Amino acid sequence: MPSKFLVAAMVLLFLVRPLSLQAENAPKHTYQTVHVAEGVVAYIASESNTGIVSGNCVAVIGDDGVLVVDSTSFPSQARQIIAEIKQMTSQPVRFLVHTHWHPDHLMGDGEFRAAFPGVAVVSTNYTQKAIAELAPKYIKGTADGGAAYGATLRKKIQEGKDDEGKVLTEADKKYLTDFANSVDFAVPEYKQYKTVLPNVGFKDELTVNLGKREVQILFLGRGNTAGDAVIFVPDAKVIMSGDLLVAPTPYSYGSFLTEWVQTLAKLRALGATTIVPGHGSVEHDYAYLDLVSSALQAVTAQVQAAVAKHLSLEETRKQVELSAFEKKFCGGDHDRELAFREGFRDQAVERAYQEAKFTNED
Repeated sequence: MPSKFLVAAMVLLFLVRPLSLQAENAPKHTYQTVHVAEGVVAYIASESNTGIVSGNCVAVIGDDGVLVVDSTSFPSQARQIIAEIKQMTSQPVRFLVHTHWHPDHLMGDGEFRAAFPGVAVVSTNYTQKAIAELAPKYIKGTADGGAAYGATLRKKIQEGKDDEGKVLTEADKKYLTDFANSVDFAVPEYKQYKTVLPNVGFKDELTVNLGKREVQILFLGRGNTAGDAVIFVPDAKVIMSGDLLVAPTPYSYGSFLTEWVQTLAKLRALGATTIVPGHGSVEHDYAYLDLVSSALQAVTAQVQAAVAKHLSLEETRKQVELSAFEKKFCGGDHDRELAFREGFRDQAVERAYQEAKFTNED
């Protein structure tokens, strides 16, 4: 598929994300309940092979309340998760923490506020502002324009060609079919969204006590966004990373590559034994974190070298070589490769180029 097709999809749906595997999961968009540690339960969103995805949700249960991390992309799933939490404990959800401002992590907020009217919604100061100013326009765009976009996808399938006249492969057609079906699933969900703004902001660190259990909410530095929060449960040695880590392939649109590497190093230094990423399965080592960090460093180094030679952005794109990383992340899967190229490689090169040009101009 040509890049302008996916860029158009990103503008309209925003949730074009680099989760691409297991076409049988689309457009089901289910989640799996995973007991990560004593009193730490993750609701892991199914992998999607399309641009419609949902972030993971995690419940941290103490003896005096529950803290929830992110609320998923779908209000119906948030309601299901709330029902599960109520089955596990009589303690109320006292805190809803947002790792960042992207809509696929917060569209269930209204359901948590309805179920737990006194819940404190927590985020970094940047995320607090972004949820108020940036998120609503993206969510409204998906709700209002999604149906027409789904029709556009089906028209492409029927015509058998992309925007540049290239004949679609069977893999391309399957991707577009799954995407259209996912849009059909998502649009009614987006229309249910109820805006809930964070009412507790913090700069660097906030510690929450759920009775005897302590939860640390940390800003370790910019990375995927300018306000990524990391949630650490010391007694369980569990970290919720938000989209600082997204599996099976990373996502770099609007990110801060050089600082991201530093932020991941700080996350690693916390000494957790388990990581719940923003998307993807629970991780029990640092192999994936190290792979993401290496990929970010590879992009940055190559782009900085290109900028030093005064190459243009387009010339730089042609110079950057990430095929070895693509193989490690994607394993030859068609949809993962599409996601890696459009959701990580192309965006990362542009962001690194902007960073390098700004640094050189200083």
